[in-house]
Amino acid sequence: MGWTSVVKRGRSVMRVIVRAAASGVWFASAACFAYRPVGLAPTPGSQVRIVFTSAITVTTLGSGSDSTRRAYPGVLEANGTIRAAARDTVALRLGELRTARSTLPDVSGQVALLPTAQIARIEERRFQAGTTVLVSVGVAVLALTTFIVIVTAALIRGF
Repeated sequence: MGWTSVVKRGRSVMRVIVRAAASGVWFASAACFAYRPVGLAPTPGSQVRIVFTSAITVTTLGSGSDSTRRAYPGVLEANGTIRAAARDTVALRLGELRTARSTLPDVSGQVALLPTAQIARIEERRFQAGTTVLVSVGVAVLALTTFIVIVTAALIRGF
């Protein structure tokens, strides 16, 4: 076997390792954030999940020039970004609405005015440094193990 085939095989092994590491980083990024309970007055711009005391009807306004009102009955949860918060109402730019059966389609970007009297809890999406470190170490160990297995297999087979 010539050096060119060894180099080609080495490039192939590196591609596998790079793809595995990239996949690990992509999966690890989801573990970096979690929802944590906050008071009833989160700051505007906060990404939140709002859980209601019971199923409610949420009325939304379209964004921009589309000011069409839409009503969605049976909503149990709303996810999105806080636009404003007052004593009796929270304005939320929606990411999604959830009912007991499913997630409602086509609500992303609409604004909902939610009565605080119907809110059981508000959870803010926050960065988790500790979990991120643990997941990163796990991904690094997995990548190193993959590398060792591939190199060992290549050495046993004699390239």
